[in-house]
Amino acid sequence: MNPYLVFALAFAASAAAPGPEVAALLGRALSGGMWSSVPLAVGIVSGKLLLMTAAAIGLGALAALPGPFFLLLKILGAVYLFWLGIRRWRNAGRILDPNAGAKSSRVADAGLGLAMTLSNPMAVMFYIALLPTVIDLRGLSMSSYAVLCLIIVGVMSAVALSYGMAAETARKYLTSPAQKAMVDCVAGGIMMGAGVLVAFS
Repeated sequence: MNPYLVFALAFAASAAAPGPEVAALLGRALSGGMWSSVPLAVGIVSGKLLLMTAAAIGLGALAALPGPFFLLLKILGAVYLFWLGIRRWRNAGRILDPNAGAKSSRVADAGLGLAMTLSNPMAVMFYIALLPTVIDLRGLSMSSYAVLCLIIVGVMSAVALSYGMAAETARKYLTSPAQKAMVDCVAGGIMMGAGVLVAFS
């Protein structure tokens, strides 16, 4: 079997499995719509590209040792997710100004996605374990590296789009004030749960 196909299938199975990143994407899409989860997805994809690059050039062992910096990233990410969940829960059913703090929120969400991915030691180990078994890293060319990057971007885009569309569909069908409040509470609960998963992963 083509090694790139093996990598794509293994990465897709890992990326689509429920976990902190998926929970955060789903919670964000439920609370603000599909497009509101894009900055978070960009941060997650950026983190995965950085980890794959580190593993490919032999820095995986260093990255696998989280240290204080990675612990700080994990704590900040968990706290921010939990705060987003509480905020959504407290404002359940209320229509908030979509432009209020939009730019800072996008930057914060992208940073959160990056921090969540970089602070996850299991994500590092995934690349360290998978890459050498499917790709000859000693002869890794720029074209091979570019293909791996395209696989990561493509698969993560499909995952984020799938969860985003599911959340958007739920939002369209649940339009009454009571249903909107319920969706907001579910979104807030998912975000708080993602924060807990990040903290203890």
